[in-house]
Amino acid sequence: MNKEQGNTVIKAERWSYLWLALAAILLVFTYGMYRNGLAACFALIFVLRFMRAKKVGRGYLLILLVLMLANIISWWNTTLENPAIFRIIMGVIIGLLYSIPFLLDRVLVRKFQGFAATLVFPLVNTAFEFLTLWPSPTSTYGSLAYSQFGNAYLNQVMSITGLWGVTFLVSWLASTVNWIWEERVDWQRIWRGAAVFGGVMLVVLLYGMLRLDIFLPEPGTVRIHAIIETDYTASEFDKNVAPLIATDPAAVKASTAPIYDRYLNATVREARAGAKIVLWPELAAVGYQEDLDALQERAQNLAREEGIYLGMGVGLMLHDPAAKNVEENRFWLIDPQGQMVMNYRKYGCLPAMRMYGSQIPVVDTPYGRIAATICCDLDFPYVIRQVSQQRADILLVPGFEPSVENLLAHSVMVPSRSIENGVSIFRATTQGLSMAIDPYGRTLGIMDDTRASERVFVVQLPNHRVITVYSLVGDLFGGLAVIGFVVILILAILRGRKQASAG
Repeated sequence: MNKEQGNTVIKAERWSYLWLALAAILLVFTYGMYRNGLAACFALIFVLRFMRAKKVGRGYLLILLVLMLANIISWWNTTLENPAIFRIIMGVIIGLLYSIPFLLDRVLVRKFQGFAATLVFPLVNTAFEFLTLWPSPTSTYGSLAYSQFGNAYLNQVMSITGLWGVTFLVSWLASTVNWIWEERVDWQRIWRGAAVFGGVMLVVLLYGMLRLDIFLPEPGTVRIHAIIETDYTASEFDKNVAPLIATDPAAVKASTAPIYDRYLNATVREARAGAKIVLWPELAAVGYQEDLDALQERAQNLAREEGIYLGMGVGLMLHDPAAKNVEENRFWLIDPQGQMVMNYRKYGCLPAMRMYGSQIPVVDTPYGRIAATICCDLDFPYVIRQVSQQRADILLVPGFEPSVENLLAHSVMVPSRSIENGVSIFRATTQGLSMAIDPYGRTLGIMDDTRASERVFVVQLPNHRVITVYSLVGDLFGGLAVIGFVVILILAILRGRKQASAG
């Protein structure tokens, strides 16, 4: 490694464009729907390697183009309902945003020497994610942490730090490997730093191993059945039903009434098969107010007669000439006495900003404290933290994927919320993966209703919560990363002025 005026100067490498080509391929599997943990780690390593081997302007422009192209590809199939130009623009914007931490690292890392320089990129990247994703109405969808969904031991750190700890560690791995690379694996120069990094990672992984291999939820489960009686996709609904809402209510009623009967009949069947809780997916039953009122009465009578808790995803349509789709997306929970104990309105996804100040309902039952949220509401960690703050044991999540291509993109988020909050999650999903997750993030069962011949998902779900550090301190680690970024920014400015004065 060359030195000049106390700054780290990265020598240009003959293989730098190979690193760029590898990064271009691997970035497709880092942020979007095709996530792979190993690919994400190597992608960051090669991006940093290329950026640090090139002058700022040229290197950044090439990395920016690569990130834009990779994100157009990796997010393309998650928004099939939008025109191609929209998906291209979205990929360009996402690529531009993701390029910022790499640019900041390239500019700031030259102000630091030795192992201390490895902390620049993880602090920059974690602070950037926290500041852009934590308050965003688009949720934490694009977090680097979700790329590690298959790394069960590493992900246990979320019980302390939330997503931000995983983002920090993956980013730190990339910067540490680059530091070792820059030092030409000179053991005399790197052994202390390598020992520090290796020690931290060892502690994190041992924590995850102990948590998963030794600890189990407190004894006690409840039998929950999810039933999927509809098989239309969101695009089919938008094409065949939505245009009739304002113009032909009779036709809409004719298409929805049989669905009500199928769900109610299936509920009776599952209750008599031993279910204590029966859950319908998101928007299982849609209709006008008078239709939903009648459905509610039938469901209350059924729950009372069968002695079960019945969770229902329903959607309200309006008799309005301007009506184009479902006006309200709600979840009802009816208790064994036939009482409505939850009537919750969805807040998440792009059309609304209702997540700010939204309250997640929690009710006491003989099977533990039960909370509920709907589909992509689950993508907002700081809102879902209410579940642990209210000491909920089980979180019910009815879902409806807009397209089959969204299966992986959404499902990888589910275990993260369980680990963070120490709560069991039961997700019933149309056109997607129904999942059962224990409070440690272990997957107890999965059903893909696009492939299942009998779309009934049955699980004995643990009904005792686990206390986590995250449930107590929330996103403190993300805030500390922002403070760390501000500190290194100030230090870089001061060192730059000192070197200029000395020059």
